[in-house]
Amino acid sequence: MKKLFSKSIMMMVAATLCLTSCSNDEPTPVIPTASLTIEVPANLENTAISSGKVVLTNVQTQQVTTVEGSQFIKDGNNYRVVLNNLEEGTYNIVASGHLDFTLNGVAGEKDFEVTSDNVKFSESSSALKMTVSTFTAQGGFVISEIFFTGTTTPENKSYSGDQYIIITNNSDVTLYADSIAVLESAFLTNTKQDYNPDIMSTHFSVQACYMIPGDGKSVPVEPGQSITIAVNAINHTTEQPNSIDLSGADFEFYDETSNPNYTDPEGAAPNLDKWYCYTATIYQFHSRGFNSMAIAKMKTDKEDWLANYVYDATYLFVFGDFSKLMTKKGIYKVPNEWILDGVNLSIESMREWNVLDASIDAGWTFCGKVDKDETRFNKSVIRKKDANGKLIDTNNSTNDFTPEAPASLFNK
Repeated sequence: MKKLFSKSIMMMVAATLCLTSCSNDEPTPVIPTASLTIEVPANLENTAISSGKVVLTNVQTQQVTTVEGSQFIKDGNNYRVVLNNLEEGTYNIVASGHLDFTLNGVAGEKDFEVTSDNVKFSESSSALKMTVSTFTAQGGFVISEIFFTGTTTPENKSYSGDQYIIITNNSDVTLYADSIAVLESAFLTNTKQDYNPDIMSTHFSVQACYMIPGDGKSVPVEPGQSITIAVNAINHTTEQPNSIDLSGADFEFYDETSNPNYTDPEGAAPNLDKWYCYTATIYQFHSRGFNSMAIAKMKTDKEDWLANYVYDATYLFVFGDFSKLMTKKGIYKVPNEWILDGVNLSIESMREWNVLDASIDAGWTFCGKVDKDETRFNKSVIRKKDANGKLIDTNNSTNDFTPEAPASLFNK
């Protein structure tokens, strides 16, 4: 009897062990086709991921699954990564790659790596998302300084060849400055006229347009870095000891002229591509700031712009009791949607209006409080920074710029 009972117990234990063993040997369910969507910032366009890679580590087994290359499928502005025959389970995921894109029409790029831990994949949860949030892709190119006042010689004469403008990448991604144009307004901020047609709400009327050359990715600018564009990229101190050395500028304005009385010195920096300028001699900024400035991403070629982006405007000229209808011919225009940044300039005692639409600049800034103010020399307008060192850009130069600031390159 005891033997029979013992034998029964042994058979039950054996059966239990068999059941346990058989249960452990059952395969983990497999999801035939799972997917992971990599979402990129919504304000980016023309996105392209290269060197894409997704590494999934199973938390329970530590088994690693790697996906790359052809399994990255473009899905609108984002990318879908196909995961074939993935075991159900909980995973730690690392997605990385190189992202090319355009931001406000400007080409840019950024390496990215995003992680997500304890992500559960199952038959009922097989399509998951990860967001590339390692950068915001906000901001872009802005004008950070305009030095238009020039300097004075030891003989107390004005000198304007040392003018410059600085453009800064205010984003947290690498951007390319190719095809960005520097523009000067056709209208003066100290002389208001009722021009007809009034196109300010849609276009910026310009009298100078010089563009940064390149093939689209020739001029990379890292986050927070700047490019300096000089009127003359030479060492001005050899001719004007009170001036500055601009031989290290990144680009320069250059004009060829047949007038022997006006020669433009060829500096060391590459020349901007001159699309148009009102003067038949040498271009310089208005030394009192009566012309406003802007930068734009040109979205057509030079020939098309010169042929199709020009107009005539009429206005009533009034002087005392005399009045006459006048026509200003051959005004070139740039669509406001192309403009990346703009700064209205003037002087306090003579300003009459802004010549940039308020959507681009609702304010204005200055060097000099009265006309021909002798205290304006060696000063520029410089964009302010916030507590984190980011340039302030509220589309209002009254708020965003420090007027009459010491020109920064004198400290270099």
